[in-house]
Amino acid sequence: MSRTPAQLESGSLSSGLSTRERQLLQLAARGHTDQSIANQLGISLATVGTYWGRVRIKLGPYNRTELVAKFLKEHAERTVALLREENAGLLQQIEEKSRTEQMLRASLEMFRGLLETAPDAILIVDQNGSIQFANEQTSELFGYTSEELSKLKVEDLIPVRYHQQHLVHRSNYNDNPVKRRMGQHLATIAVTKDGTEFPMAAALSAAETPNGLLVTCIVRDLSATK
Repeated sequence: MSRTPAQLESGSLSSGLSTRERQLLQLAARGHTDQSIANQLGISLATVGTYWGRVRIKLGPYNRTELVAKFLKEHAERTVALLREENAGLLQQIEEKSRTEQMLRASLEMFRGLLETAPDAILIVDQNGSIQFANEQTSELFGYTSEELSKLKVEDLIPVRYHQQHLVHRSNYNDNPVKRRMGQHLATIAVTKDGTEFPMAAALSAAETPNGLLVTCIVRDLSATK
């Protein structure tokens, strides 16, 4: 955890300076004369001399310029040390975030691999009906490439005459996204890229994500069992 400048000062030569003595050195570092320092602090010139004497006792028997230089040097070293600690903490946070992202990517790749090896066509659709993911079986079933599917909406996979009806069904499902088993959509007709229509069954499952509702749709061609 990063330390504050006060904590970093605890091991420095100037750590024993009083607030007034620090003000004296800071004003001197800005080019103020002793008379100007007296005016700034509202004290007498003799008191300023007394403070210089106390500073010499604490920092060493140096002249005025040397005392200011020593004070500034320690201040700069403390600042650099603080920045190093803060940068080290930031670097650690970046490394931890990177590890988390790598684990997430690995999990997503594993999930994607499982979907790609599934025997059924699987699509993941957002709440607007846009296809966010489609496995290889989906491409084979509908005749579209993966890139083409990523630019389509789920309505593009059913005949135009059913679009309006499907939009109503999709809206109702988004409002009440309950899990639906395979076989509850036996009357649904799908259409391939070349216009071939076929009956299908679908299973639906929804999940809320930071980017909105995502619906997983498993599609099965029922042509052979019609």
